[in-house]
Amino acid sequence: MGDHKLGMGWVEEDKRHLLHGGVPLDQFVEKGTDLIIDEGQGIRVRDIHGREYIDALSGLNCVNVGYGRAELAQAAMDQMRKLSYFYSCGDATSTAAIEYCSRLAEFLPQGLDRVFLANSGAEANESAYKLARFYWANRGKEGKYKIISREMGYHGLNMVTTWVTGMPSVQKKIGPPIAGFPKIPACYCYRCPLNKEYPSCNLACAEALAETIEREGPDTVAAFVAEPVYGVGGSVAPPPEYFPKIRKICDQFNVLLILDEIITGFGRTGKNFCCQHWGVIPDMICMAKGMISAYLPMSGVAIKHEIFEGMISSDEWHHLHTCGGHPVACAVALKHLEIIIKENLVGNAARMGAYLLGRLKDLAKYPHVGPAHGMGLLLGLEVVKNKKTKEAFPEETMKKLVGNIRKRGVIVRSCDSRIQISPPLIVKEDEIDQIVAAIEAGLAEL
Repeated sequence: MGDHKLGMGWVEEDKRHLLHGGVPLDQFVEKGTDLIIDEGQGIRVRDIHGREYIDALSGLNCVNVGYGRAELAQAAMDQMRKLSYFYSCGDATSTAAIEYCSRLAEFLPQGLDRVFLANSGAEANESAYKLARFYWANRGKEGKYKIISREMGYHGLNMVTTWVTGMPSVQKKIGPPIAGFPKIPACYCYRCPLNKEYPSCNLACAEALAETIEREGPDTVAAFVAEPVYGVGGSVAPPPEYFPKIRKICDQFNVLLILDEIITGFGRTGKNFCCQHWGVIPDMICMAKGMISAYLPMSGVAIKHEIFEGMISSDEWHHLHTCGGHPVACAVALKHLEIIIKENLVGNAARMGAYLLGRLKDLAKYPHVGPAHGMGLLLGLEVVKNKKTKEAFPEETMKKLVGNIRKRGVIVRSCDSRIQISPPLIVKEDEIDQIVAAIEAGLAEL
């Protein structure tokens, strides 16, 4: 095929052979892919034209420890030589899977000490829903099968998780909705879907969970699932009282609480797991992305000991993945966890997140910049056409803004009216200054 790096060969081969999600396919066929990355090191990546960017998105909110960590590559090679693969299901597993899960249990919130391993965030979420249904059925309550989620929430794009996700845009042209997945309003104070103001609202968005459980019937609801901070929805964080209230409602109605920490876990928000900011312990935590900084496909569900005890019976929990608990992924994830702890990346996320949030708030001097929000290094910046009415720009304008920022060597993304910024947890102050300078210049051009 020749040397692709000398021309547009990569673009043409991509157009011929890859099927991209997340883009209108007519645009893909006509224009190809704008950003094709060839190398990465630290918080920077380089494209096929040799242009370098600060990746202020950590890939898809996942490369927590940065690109090109030699110790992770070494851990993979060592494990491949020792044991390249063995399954973790039925009556078999590997020492690598046991070692990782044992160490992970020490890092997780107290009480969540048993882990099911899978390969992707969507798989982790669907595993959690099956766990919840199996748990209740095993306790003689097979009618408790519904999983309540939130509007604006994102939980993956497998068939079931697509319908648990609260974004109608991802549910087009895939057939009728799957029953059993009711929604409650989003928790989004800047654009409250209930037209209320915090704190006089008395957290009506949380009360909506109690109302929905009562309407659906408590004996039909297995679990409530939510992201502690909206990820794909644009780094929107809840008021501090929100999840403590959600936990009480779940306890009141005998409903399991599943927290989707696929983005927020492993230090992203300045705690090991985001729920620890509020002292809330869920019944299950779904993990992926920052679990292994996406160096290999890996995900998992951590469950309380009580949930596991409630599952014990003569019936099998029929659920497995051929590569779930893959020994190479487990060895790399173990080394990855050691890096997070040794380099205190959780603490760095808290410090740099506070600094980044302050710098983003300074941009409010611009006429189209609304509030900045989020937690740790998962932050969002509202960009509005009119500050008084909060009118949003059209999608094309937001894409243009993202392009303006990228031209200045920084990768971010837009989520409706928000720009999302979530750099790797190794980011330094001067690098944050470069990120903010690019955003500021992009805004000025807009």
